[in-house]
Amino acid sequence: MISGYCRCTDQARTVLLEWTGNGWESDCGYPGCTFQGECPVAARLREIEAGTEQA
Repeated sequence: MISGYCRCTDQARTVLLEWTGNGWESDCGYPGCTFQGECPVAARLREIEAGTEQA
């Protein structure tokens, strides 16, 4: 689970990220979200997908 501010909904949001066996799936608009370039949640999702996340 990733928490952060969502510009699409204009509020704090907790996003569930789930491993499906062949990739990650989230319950937000990522990767098609209009604001993904400046979204802190999307940045964290990209780190996790790339395997570069830090605790």
